[in-house]
Amino acid sequence: MKKITTIVLLALLLVSCGATGPGAANDRAVAIASITGSSFRGHMEILAADDMEGREAGTEGFDRAADYVAGQYQLAGLAPMGDNGTYFQAINFLETRLVPGSAIMSLQKGGAGFDLAFSDDFLRSGGYGPADEEITAPLVFVGHGIYAPEYNHDDFSEVEVSGKIMVVLSGAPPQFDTDQRAFYSSGSGKQAVAAERGAVGIITVRTPVDQARRPWKRFLSSIGTPGMRWIDRDGTLYQGFPQLAGRALLSSAGAEKLFALSVNDLEQLFEKHASGETGSFDMGVTATLARRSLQRTVTSANVIGLIRGSDPLLQNEYVVFTAHLDHLGIRPGEDGDDIHNGAYDNTAGVAAVLEIASAMVAMDRAPRRTIIFAAVTGEEKGMQGSSYFARNPTVPAAQLVANINIDMPYLGFPVSDIEAFGAEHSTLLAAVKEATTEIGMDLTPDPMPERVRFVRSDQFAFVKEGIPALAFKAGAKSSDPEIDGGAMLADFLENHYHRASDDLKLPFSAEGAERFAQTALLLGLIVADQEARPVWNTGDFFGVKYGK
Repeated sequence: MKKITTIVLLALLLVSCGATGPGAANDRAVAIASITGSSFRGHMEILAADDMEGREAGTEGFDRAADYVAGQYQLAGLAPMGDNGTYFQAINFLETRLVPGSAIMSLQKGGAGFDLAFSDDFLRSGGYGPADEEITAPLVFVGHGIYAPEYNHDDFSEVEVSGKIMVVLSGAPPQFDTDQRAFYSSGSGKQAVAAERGAVGIITVRTPVDQARRPWKRFLSSIGTPGMRWIDRDGTLYQGFPQLAGRALLSSAGAEKLFALSVNDLEQLFEKHASGETGSFDMGVTATLARRSLQRTVTSANVIGLIRGSDPLLQNEYVVFTAHLDHLGIRPGEDGDDIHNGAYDNTAGVAAVLEIASAMVAMDRAPRRTIIFAAVTGEEKGMQGSSYFARNPTVPAAQLVANINIDMPYLGFPVSDIEAFGAEHSTLLAAVKEATTEIGMDLTPDPMPERVRFVRSDQFAFVKEGIPALAFKAGAKSSDPEIDGGAMLADFLENHYHRASDDLKLPFSAEGAERFAQTALLLGLIVADQEARPVWNTGDFFGVKYGK
């Protein structure tokens, strides 16, 4: 793809006035040209430095990062939209972590039984119920644990799960369309279904697809790390599911032991359910699970600022840019490096948001709609900060019209394409196409739908509140024919994602960062300035399920 310099881009935008007029086009062009790779990199170098200690939510390292972002908001001139005239929306969390050595899982059938080995056969994390828990209950296999009437798929039609521990396969049948497969694969969604049906636990068996995607050893570094769930103003715990005391994740070895005891061929079950069939059964096995959790209440904050819109009518509608500020903190790493800096996951996303905010503030005329910028906490804990904001926004909830989420753009080469997960569900797609065309970036469909990434980041918290949203991602194409962008991105995902090596030593392309952030900026301006607010496409799966 031919490179487009900032000067050429400025000229193109100046003659691409559209309905906004020459003055507005000039304003946009100057704002876009103000984004620089060096400034972008500067934010990353501060937020991904070792003294931020990996920015785990609820830690001093995260708080230092939040202070930096708030300071940048203030320097840029954003209005504070947190609590009490500040940039901080404080959130109370119940933090829980497993007491080492306390996790027990044993299986019994008739007079026989045995214990499974923690870390080799199963994993557990801290619980959100009583600090000391022990439960014994029968196991029932329920396929993928899905009820999907649109596919006439019901894994619960042949069994009763009340008072039992569900054993479920990860993911969803590959025959499901991408959107539905993403939705039904959600672990928290399956836990919600289990709780609603009266189950007392859920044990997950990973399919071969998921085993290949993420080897078991990648889970082991999380042993003993804290989980977090936010506490609503009425004291309700969000997605804690304390009634599911019997929760665990099985390794391949642990799953084989369980199914051998129940006299069922696991490989045949994998094949059967991969074909889309159902078939659930009581396993004839009873499990005992126990653990002790260390629990405490902690506070962490979303960092929120805004640019007030210029249109007297549309300024009361809000377009929200989000990027999660947190990462994994300090945990066992490799080669003696325990600080998980999260340079690309996600200081790159936060840097993009800061660059966009600074560029918009400097425009002669603000966008017609108001723009909110939110660096959210707790994404690595299950989209906690974004779900809290989406349910407890600091502006009227009905006036949130769109979310553009920026999470983990890999910018190690001069990126020349954009992936916009979720844009196809709403009229946001037209805005994405306009923005990528004007900047000269290709628009690439999700190349890895099997990873169900649309439900795995903060945009999905907004979707669940009925707000059209998308994940704005850097693609795998390089504008430099000498650089294999696909190979570099694959290397990052395989060898650096969620590892201590996701740090500032990784390659960085100033050109790639500039064009990525410029495209995101233009997308936000297009959505903010268009006459009609974004809407779900007629009959869209997520629009029907969540639209208001």
